[in-house]
Formats: sequence, structure tokens, C-alpha cells
Amino acid sequence: MQRQILFRCPRTGMNVQHRIDDARPESFEPADSYVSVRCPACMSLHFVNSTTGKLLGERSAQPVPMPRSA
Repeated sequence: MQRQILFRCPRTGMNVQHRIDDARPESFEPADSYVSVRCPACMSLHFVNSTTGKLLGERSAQPVPMPRSA
């Protein structure tokens, strides 16, 4: 069975969908398991978390406050 993951390409900023084989039961897959994905947006290789869709080295999605200009 296959399932889709969604990630954002760090080079183009585009949201990318990718199907991965779900050969192992989810209960046996570690939460920090990454798969290599050839990105159709930039043709580079990215390492994507197979559970969350986050890229390897991606920071949390919390926005960083910007300083106000005077």
C-alpha cells in the first residue's frame, strides 16, 4: 500500500506531494524515520520524515517575530 506525504521544497518554496511505499506496519516505523525523495520541483534529493513530512534539519513551524521598524 502507498500513502502520500506533503512537504515544502526548500529551494522553490512549493508544496510537493510524494507517494511512499508503506511496506512496514506503522507501529514498527520509528517516529524519526526519513526517506530520500527526488523533488519534482527542483530535481534535488531531499530527506523527508515519513510520518510528519518535515525535512531533515527543518525547524519547527513557529514563526519568528520580526523587529518593528521605526
